[in-house]
Amino acid sequence: MNYTTTDVAAALGATTKMVDNLLAREAKHLLSTGKRGKSRLIDESLIEILAIALLLRRDLGTSARTSVKLASGIAASPASNVAVGRLGVLHFDIASLRLVLRQALADSLEDRRPVRRGRPLLSAQRGTSL
Repeated sequence: MNYTTTDVAAALGATTKMVDNLLAREAKHLLSTGKRGKSRLIDESLIEILAIALLLRRDLGTSARTSVKLASGIAASPASNVAVGRLGVLHFDIASLRLVLRQALADSLEDRRPVRRGRPLLSAQRGTSL
């Protein structure tokens, strides 16, 4: 399933601008072609990478570029880990992350109601219902 940038930002506890900038600057090689901004559709595998990257940035203080690179390696690895230098290994519990992400995405979809754009319907202006 695909989610909008707004849904992903709400689920990850980030701003829409932060998610869109991370996608546009550091993870554009992971995106399929399409729209930008709020209407961009993001698949679940990319949301996992974004979640890992944001956690790495928050907890380890890595740069955006480094965190996306490490997150991509972790997501692609069957053992959910990536080598850090010669002696280090960074491991993520992807199964737990997926459970938390699914719940957060479901909550963000449930809490959000799409904003109606444009002029109000004629019936709403008159106060009548059809």
